[in-house]
Amino acid sequence: MKKIISYLIGKLAGAGFSFSIFNLFNMLNGSIFDMYQFSKNVSSPLYWVAFFGYGLICSIVIDLIVNKVSNKGNSTKVILYLVAGFSIFFIFGFSIFTIIAGTIGAFAALLFYFGTMIANKTPVFKYIFAFAMPILFLTIINVDFTEKQQWSEVKNDTSYSASFDLFNGEQKIPINAKEGQTISVAVDINNENGGGHGQHVLNEKGKLLPMYESTDDYIRFKAESTGVYNVVITGDNLRGSFFVDWKIEDL
Repeated sequence: MKKIISYLIGKLAGAGFSFSIFNLFNMLNGSIFDMYQFSKNVSSPLYWVAFFGYGLICSIVIDLIVNKVSNKGNSTKVILYLVAGFSIFFIFGFSIFTIIAGTIGAFAALLFYFGTMIANKTPVFKYIFAFAMPILFLTIINVDFTEKQQWSEVKNDTSYSASFDLFNGEQKIPINAKEGQTISVAVDINNENGGGHGQHVLNEKGKLLPMYESTDDYIRFKAESTGVYNVVITGDNLRGSFFVDWKIEDL
């Protein structure tokens, strides 16, 4: 049992090492380091499933194949890791995108393999990348890195407005609604410096809700159940102001 646990921790270390390098590359790839955007990238469920789900399963399967079918050792493993990392993207079809994504996936798979190799030789490395680094990333996900400068807001029962010198992150505007009600939201953003911005709606569980436009410049969504819905305004190094107003309609 101890050997099995140690073996699985080694696999977790490989996943954690590959995941850490991948995120470090994403962090350094931008021209400006943006902790808010970095935390959003890290929070993507797809990344966690790819490294700690698909990667973990493939690594175990590769070990079984090499141990039962082949005795060529490391060279066979390297090839199988490359194939596993590259081929998964062909579920999206064959295109330049899948080739680029597959190449990145193959590189990530190699990092996974080298991570497990190092973990088997270095216990400190094993526990850092199996536990400490994933916990660090989970902590980052749960921290709000929104940056605001000279923020001034006014809110009442059916509207919210804010002006600012800098807005980088998100602002949630809660709206109470009953099941079946339709909420119509109008968003007016004054962009003074060409910064990025956007908006979306989340339910109480943080799930993105579909919205549809109406003929009176409102965006509408329907309350799935009674509770609090958040209209989320996002800014990317934005200076200016925004105004949000809404109305709630019964069926």
